[in-house]
Amino acid sequence: MKSNQALFDFEKMVIHSLDIIGSIDINGYIRYVSDVSKNILGYKSSEMIGRHYSDFLHPDDLPKTEQTVRTLFHTSEKSAFENRYIHKEGHVVPIRWYGVWSEDNNTLYCVGRDMTKQRKSQSRLEESEQRYRVLFDNNPDVVFIENREGLITEVNQQLVKSLRLSEAQLINSPASSFLPPDMAAVNERYLQQALLGNSLRFEFEFEINGETRIYDTIKYPVIVKDEVVCVQTIAKEITSLVHSYNTIKRQAKRLGNIFESITNAFFTLDKEWNFTYINSEAERLLEIERGCYIGENAWQKFPIEKNGVFYRQYHHAVTTGKAAQFEAYYSGTDVWLDVRAFPSEEGISVYFDDITEKVKARQELEKLSLVASKTTNGVIITNRARRIEWVNEGFTRLTGYRLEEVTGQIPSDFLHGQKTDKKAFEAVKDKMVSGEPVSFEILNYRKDGEELWLSVQVNPTYDGNGGILGFVTVQTDITDRVKSQQELEKLSLVASSTDNGVIITDACGRTEWVNEGFTKTTGYTLSEIAGRKPGDLLQGEETEEATVSMMREKLRLGTHFNAMLINYKKSGEKFWVSMDITPVYDAIGTVRQFIAILKDITFRKEAETNLLKMTQDLYAKNSDQQQFTYLVSHNLRAPVANAMGLANLLTKLNKDSELYDKSLSVLNQSITQLDNVLKDINTILTIRDSNGNMDQEQVSINTVIDQVLSSLQEPFQKCGGALVNCVEEGVSVKANKAYVYSIFYNFLSNAIKYRSEERPLVVRIKSFGNTAKGILISFSDNGSGFDMKKANNNIFKLYKRFHVDKKGRGIGLYLVKTHLEAMGGHVEVTSKIGFGTRFLIYLPKI
Repeated sequence: MKSNQALFDFEKMVIHSLDIIGSIDINGYIRYVSDVSKNILGYKSSEMIGRHYSDFLHPDDLPKTEQTVRTLFHTSEKSAFENRYIHKEGHVVPIRWYGVWSEDNNTLYCVGRDMTKQRKSQSRLEESEQRYRVLFDNNPDVVFIENREGLITEVNQQLVKSLRLSEAQLINSPASSFLPPDMAAVNERYLQQALLGNSLRFEFEFEINGETRIYDTIKYPVIVKDEVVCVQTIAKEITSLVHSYNTIKRQAKRLGNIFESITNAFFTLDKEWNFTYINSEAERLLEIERGCYIGENAWQKFPIEKNGVFYRQYHHAVTTGKAAQFEAYYSGTDVWLDVRAFPSEEGISVYFDDITEKVKARQELEKLSLVASKTTNGVIITNRARRIEWVNEGFTRLTGYRLEEVTGQIPSDFLHGQKTDKKAFEAVKDKMVSGEPVSFEILNYRKDGEELWLSVQVNPTYDGNGGILGFVTVQTDITDRVKSQQELEKLSLVASSTDNGVIITDACGRTEWVNEGFTKTTGYTLSEIAGRKPGDLLQGEETEEATVSMMREKLRLGTHFNAMLINYKKSGEKFWVSMDITPVYDAIGTVRQFIAILKDITFRKEAETNLLKMTQDLYAKNSDQQQFTYLVSHNLRAPVANAMGLANLLTKLNKDSELYDKSLSVLNQSITQLDNVLKDINTILTIRDSNGNMDQEQVSINTVIDQVLSSLQEPFQKCGGALVNCVEEGVSVKANKAYVYSIFYNFLSNAIKYRSEERPLVVRIKSFGNTAKGILISFSDNGSGFDMKKANNNIFKLYKRFHVDKKGRGIGLYLVKTHLEAMGGHVEVTSKIGFGTRFLIYLPKI
């Protein structure tokens, strides 16, 4: 009876045991396994019985397990071992086994325990210990631990690195061994207080290797079972913070000087519309004392402007995040202002100029438009179909037709008559309908049938999308001029005594007569030019073909015109000439001759050229000033505002708070950004100030390429790049060597940075001649390329970037263009996404 009870208890134990209980025969086949196998390995006992244990074993553990089992087969002692099984769902299950071999029935009896939780706990413990050690050893702050006797028991690598002492030299030594006496006394005083269970924070500074450093220090007592066993010290170096604060003060002063130097009126508002800065020009235009406005709300200081144009435009810019430009009247000082407002995360920056005179001039122009209704010339406004919408009183006086009589009609339908040259009109009608301004002379008829010669000028008007809305036609009565053509023949006799050149040609343009003034001007006599077209002798290489084509067309149409073009004297000397050419008609209106008056205007054209160059120089300088203003507005204000705000915030934060450390990090980023922008400004101003004063020398292109490749050798080799240099030996140019180096350095560094991930980088450099005028160099790569359409005109502008996935500042290509222009050269670029980029640079020979 007792035996049956024991067997019953044993079966209950097997059934409810959390461990696997089983047995295998001498060949490794499973004879029995308890049902808990379903929970541990995912297999029912029926799925495992009869199969070899290796069917469920992790393959890597098979050799070790087989060796263990063979050992158990030859001993009757209990043995423990561990291996891994593969769960039915595929994950690994570690199991610790306890087994014993039975000689009686050749069976290995085993009990297996799932070790998954134990292994995870052990792993977490090891990970936690390792994490603490990593944090301790790699903490960027100085960390050390002192025992109750004041001896150092642990130090981190930052302390070892800072003191340049070994760990062995510091362990079991007091802090006084590396601190100066005064600081050692301070440390000892705070150590004793920490040993009493107090956490303390203090600052101290001392000299390390000739450099004074400042540390924000905290001592924490380490308490075990209510007893302080040691003290941990963490010292954060704040030397850079002190220096940053001093830098902020200097940069704030410098920034103020920059804002005061710009010619625009300028002020900034924060997110609450409070004034944060006003420059002297804004103070002058607004007639205010800026000291009374800084920190004050703009709409409270200018209540009359609330809900006005300025209020609406500024709020729209902030709401949309887009810059606003508008013109508005400011009643406070009776001025019109051209305003540009740029929103940012800090608020809004506003630039404005006094354009009162410009607006008044525009208003005067609008008044002048009213003159059209009173002018003696005829004015016709038609729609796109050339049907009349309005005519002025001058039209009625010229033609006899009133507005109500002609509204809705086409002018040619009632103005043309029997002698009207309809072919001449049809020749210009197609151009007019296509939107091209045209001018022509034509014979029309008044309402009473009287002939009326008109000079007609037709100009299209456009809608906002560039489509033709209609036409404005201005008619000038030239009847008297036409009738006086005969008189011109008589007057041509007078031309023989004028200093200007006079040419009379037949209807085909062949010369019939020239005066002495023509001979004096050109060197050609009548006998040399008679029967020939003047252009055959006077026109040359630089004569503008477009002007010549226009003259031919005017001559073909038989209309009066004036032209300016380059001609050549008999000696080959080039000169500018103004030609006034008038057709001479016979009694029936057919062109019989042309009279041309030539005037040498070389001196005037040279003056115009000099004036144009001066204008272009002024425009370029103005563009530089606008770029500089943009730089100040968008790139200096933000980091300085951030830095000033953070510096103010730090004075209010607890130094041992997480926000304090985070604010320090952000402050350092702002200072770094500010430093980068100031370096950029300095670079730009240096280049601009050096224009015309550069040191120039004969620079070998290949030497510069070798120097750049040497500087970038490590990243170039690391990316597997290849350089194909096809620039011939001896190719050189007289230039500033530092500029040439900078150009190629920027090209190669950009090629490395923006290389394609799909193929090895290949850079090709070629030269296309070393002429007397200059040299053309091609720099191309097979990198990632960029979208030329999206880049548009921004490729060489400051702080413009086209690869959002790469770090950069957008100044490299700006410097390339600036350097080249400073040396009289220029640059062009073509690029295609996925194919690469090619730069063409031209360097002149000076």
